[in-house]
Amino acid sequence: MSKMQKSLLHVFLCAIVAVCAVSLAAPVANAATGSLEEKSFDIGLGGGIWFPGTIKIEDVDVDKTTGFLVRVFGDAYLMPKFAVGAYLNYSSFSLESGPVELDASMYEFGIALKPRFLLSPTMALKPGLNIGYRNSMVDESGFDDVQGLALNLSVELQIATGAGIDFFIEGGFLSQPSGGNDDADVTWAPIMYLAGGIVF
Repeated sequence: MSKMQKSLLHVFLCAIVAVCAVSLAAPVANAATGSLEEKSFDIGLGGGIWFPGTIKIEDVDVDKTTGFLVRVFGDAYLMPKFAVGAYLNYSSFSLESGPVELDASMYEFGIALKPRFLLSPTMALKPGLNIGYRNSMVDESGFDDVQGLALNLSVELQIATGAGIDFFIEGGFLSQPSGGNDDADVTWAPIMYLAGGIVF
């Protein structure tokens, strides 16, 4: 099993455990709510795409291809219109430079700050600032993992169904203003993503 496969398995298992644990409690805690404003917390699970972009490795620009993105998050409302939460992201993609193409992946986790703007009793807009730790891997021997600062912006549109499980559509970007390993600095400007999923 390659290093990337081991990391993917570890992240996937952690996500499953986290989602299972919180999904057992979420319907009970939010069972009596009739609108989004009355919810005390959100637990979300979604997937989407992370669009192409450019990653800077020292002074070399490397192309990142489109990759799939998995997102898990939990937001606790300290007040009706503001939440503090945690998140986990995973993405798999390819890096291209001239004729060279390498498979790569990354995972990250951190904290999120999200105000909530109610558009109606069943629809809310949640912009978010997400700050965390990111670990990126290339599936090739001799390449050390890259660690970096994850600085992301998200805009989530949440739609209530009244059935205890709601839906969300989210757009935003992932960026890495600082990071690298012993061999090189690795950074990138904001790269957009689009995702959707369910909220407990």
